[in-house]
Amino acid sequence: MKSNIYSVFVFLIGVSLSYLISVQLTLDEKKRQQQTIQIESQNIRYNIQGNIENNANQISLIVNRWQTINDINQHWQADTDTLKKLNPFIVSIKYFPLIEKTKLRLPSQSSFENENLIHRKRQLRDRQHLPMKAEKLTADSIYTSKGYYTDDHKMAFDLQFPIVINQILIAYVEVAIDIDKLLQHEIANYQIVKPFSLSEDGITLFTSLPKTMHINDVTEQFSVPIYGREWTLMIWSDATPRDKGLILILTLLLSFLAAASVKFYSIHLNMRQKIIDSNNRLKQISNEYRSSEAKLIQSNKLTSLGEIATGIAHEINQPLQVICIHTDMCQDNLSSKNYHLVERNVATIVTQIERIEKIVKQVGSFGRDSELDNYQIEKTADIFDSVIAIVINQYRQDEVELRQVIPPSLADLYCNKTQIEQVLVNLLINAKDSVETSEEKVVFIKAHVQEHYLYIQISDTGTGIEETKINEIFTPFYTTKPLGKGTGLGLSISYSIIHQHKGEITVSSEIGKGSVFTVKLPLEAIV
Repeated sequence: MKSNIYSVFVFLIGVSLSYLISVQLTLDEKKRQQQTIQIESQNIRYNIQGNIENNANQISLIVNRWQTINDINQHWQADTDTLKKLNPFIVSIKYFPLIEKTKLRLPSQSSFENENLIHRKRQLRDRQHLPMKAEKLTADSIYTSKGYYTDDHKMAFDLQFPIVINQILIAYVEVAIDIDKLLQHEIANYQIVKPFSLSEDGITLFTSLPKTMHINDVTEQFSVPIYGREWTLMIWSDATPRDKGLILILTLLLSFLAAASVKFYSIHLNMRQKIIDSNNRLKQISNEYRSSEAKLIQSNKLTSLGEIATGIAHEINQPLQVICIHTDMCQDNLSSKNYHLVERNVATIVTQIERIEKIVKQVGSFGRDSELDNYQIEKTADIFDSVIAIVINQYRQDEVELRQVIPPSLADLYCNKTQIEQVLVNLLINAKDSVETSEEKVVFIKAHVQEHYLYIQISDTGTGIEETKINEIFTPFYTTKPLGKGTGLGLSISYSIIHQHKGEITVSSEIGKGSVFTVKLPLEAIV
């Protein structure tokens, strides 16, 4: 009896020492990593700012040579061709006129001129950040636009330079810079080695995040000022805390514990073997039970077809919220006589009404293969843009941060666009709801292509799902939300849609840390 007590006592001491040493070593390693990240973030910020400033200075030297309209007419073509040859990151060079009648005689493809009044107003609205008079220009007189996608689906931004003739601001020269090409060049030359992501107002401009890295591992977030705009720089840690000394210490402790426990194991050897045999039998029975339970859950899903129609109000709740928001905006714009914005509000309302009509039809297709009439090749980036636009207002209203790691040039997807958008909206709304009581209200969305499949991962920092309930969350009418907030149809319909697309949807969760939903979709049609 005493030998058993001594063995247990020694074991507890060893575990305690191992735990304390492991915690201390891990804290030291994380501190060193944090210092490294701080240094690397400064390097990345200086590198990005320096590259853009060098490009801006190079372009500014050319633009400042144009002192008269004749200078522009005479040297435009030669100077812009020279810039494009010297700078491989330039996508295009155009001018945006501010005065209707000038003597500029430049190629039509080099101008933003547009006789359509609505288009002209839209162009001016996109340039509200630019001074429209010479006396309001800043000292450096260089500005930047928001990031945008080019015609070939590359992320770019404009460097904007004013042209002042006789103290009159007549136009802006706008030079589009390929962000991806610029930063990939720095990575290829080993000027930047840490995984990082750039974004502006929640829109991803560039990311070098490896596919194997988990999106929750973001270490630091910094602000990068670029000529009046603020870009957000996120740095990831690509190292795992390890220490060889820890392995040696644990090995010595285990050896000591094994020697101290010899007598205990010799006395209970026969009983231990019986326990092992019993546990193996229990595991076998448990696996058979889980297999039968999984088949029963799948059968119950198919028998719930007749009851799905009663939850249609849940599925149209999201587009109805968008309609309500844009209805209020429409009234406000009418009151303030912003008639050019009313048209956009009405168009959004019509789109959401059509979406409700499609959702009602989709509810009836739960549990069976959908017809392929509405399946076609879609731009994956357009799907994500549409989904983010639908949910972003709700995220901002509930003060939930949505972090995106979505490469700007994902491959096209053969799918029913409305159904895939519905799945992503359901998952993002559920993720938002799950972090309502969390101290850190953050939801991540990541996408990448691997072996002809599109992988979408949505994770949160919420309360998590109990292991015993993981297999039930896709069952119709099962919900963990309070009464009146959910009917339990969102995930079941999402499961049906992904299955019809020959894809997979899986979930992993840990209590107190959050859940991760992974959607796997084939890029091409599978017969």
